[in-house]
Amino acid sequence: MGELDAAACVALPQVEQILRQLLRPRVPIVSVAKGQTPDTVDQLGGLIRSMPAAGYPTDWSRALELLLVDPDRVLNLRNDICHVLIGTRPRHRVALILQAGLYLLSYAHGHRTLAPLTQPP
Repeated sequence: MGELDAAACVALPQVEQILRQLLRPRVPIVSVAKGQTPDTVDQLGGLIRSMPAAGYPTDWSRALELLLVDPDRVLNLRNDICHVLIGTRPRHRVALILQAGLYLLSYAHGHRTLAPLTQPP
């Protein structure tokens, strides 16, 4: 495995984990069991779609969705890479994954701020 492959395979699960940790205090990420169905944890697509409700910019939510989990419109790098559906990753795609991780880390470390949550009436 080359450096690009290794970077993508390490970065993608980290992007999902960082997003999960950022969202946990602001929106539900676990669906409560219904009947015989067990509790479920939101996967990356669900996490990304819940970003605006948690106060994250809608444009970045959409960008992450298009990059990582939307095979109908652009890419599905999360599945392509984590399930080894493509060969060597192009540099620009690995760079976009790393940029996504850095973007989320900038929120995690307080270098960016969230929009205030509005309380329902």
